[in-house]
Amino acid sequence: MSLDLLKRLTQGFRPAPEALRTQKWSTPAPLDRGDLGDARLAVDHRGQGIALWENHGTLWTLPVGAAAAPAFMRAPFSAGTTPRLAINPEGRGLAVWLCDLGEERQILGKVLGTCEGSEQVVFRTPGGIRKLQIAVDRRGNALVVWLHEKVGRIEVMAHSFDTRGEAWEKGPTILGLASDPVASPQLAANHSEHAMVLWEAQDSLFDGLLASHHWPTDRIWSDRPVPVVAHAARHHQVAMDDHGNAVALWVHAPYGQRSTLEACFFDVVAGEWREPTTLARAQEISLPRLVMNGSGEALAAWCQRESGEGSHLLARAFQDGGWEPGAECLDRSRGRSHDYAIALGGDSHAGALVVKHGEDGDQVVLRTRLGVWSKPKVVAECREGACASPRIAVSPQGMSLLWMQGTGSEKTLMAASSH
Repeated sequence: MSLDLLKRLTQGFRPAPEALRTQKWSTPAPLDRGDLGDARLAVDHRGQGIALWENHGTLWTLPVGAAAAPAFMRAPFSAGTTPRLAINPEGRGLAVWLCDLGEERQILGKVLGTCEGSEQVVFRTPGGIRKLQIAVDRRGNALVVWLHEKVGRIEVMAHSFDTRGEAWEKGPTILGLASDPVASPQLAANHSEHAMVLWEAQDSLFDGLLASHHWPTDRIWSDRPVPVVAHAARHHQVAMDDHGNAVALWVHAPYGQRSTLEACFFDVVAGEWREPTTLARAQEISLPRLVMNGSGEALAAWCQRESGEGSHLLARAFQDGGWEPGAECLDRSRGRSHDYAIALGGDSHAGALVVKHGEDGDQVVLRTRLGVWSKPKVVAECREGACASPRIAVSPQGMSLLWMQGTGSEKTLMAASSH
């Protein structure tokens, strides 16, 4: 599916922040139904973009956003699973996904925004591939990161795409060796292709988070990883602004002790990580999320609970190099945790899409922040089955939402957008 077509649908304007308060929402619409897998969503600064999802081993795509015509039909994209998608504000982007070929596992990639683009093999292996991620810069160059599992070795790998030659590098770079199969390398990048990857390491010499940095001028990765924090860190997240500053977020949960949510700031001028900051303490902390815009604002969200109590979904903002003093409670649940997604735009406009489980079925609820957090808005209700896998994308034109509802062969991918 070409993004050039999407660009021609409208010539949007950039609304003033107060105009976002009066935007109208489309009626939630089904995109597909059946044996659905992962679904991804990305938009440009005009609010135009695409949804990419799996249905029984086939990838499908559809334009989304305020400019997308209701009459558009889903279109086949490729055979495969585990789609990942990134689009820059100018509408240039790439998609990557996994595909089995006999006993071989492949990563395939395709440039978006050009009619003549065709899929290419990015990486192939008889081993396993997990934690596939992608990011693009303002030119459309891309970085892809994944965890490669093979006999006796677990590698953190990265590969890059250069728009000048419309080609991938000759081979991927091994950034480091992870400690175990549950390791979760996380990629953060900005518009100029500064990037870093964080992953967990645990051996006789070091236990904590390591970071490898990408230098766009030379298009190379640092020759050795640097420590971020020297103690056990799980469920970590990382995000970067347009200057190359970054924020990392993780859960520190020593055996038999209360959990701590910690964050750390990377100062690109000093070239070093600051001492960690404690954001929260609780009996249990789970599902941390972190987003950051180009100007250096960030938003962290997480679930926390005490023994015998329900789960609270909390959010805390980062601005001007420091964290706000308190956290905002976005939702309370009787269950142990929430299914949710967060997004943050360049104009500080933020959104949280939350699945609420109730006695009368599930609800998909939206909270928006423009200065302060709004009251919950019920986007959809599912009396039968369940809602899951919320996705949200924010642009100056509004928001685009995806979620799943139902189960089994009746599982449905739903979409809604504001304009």
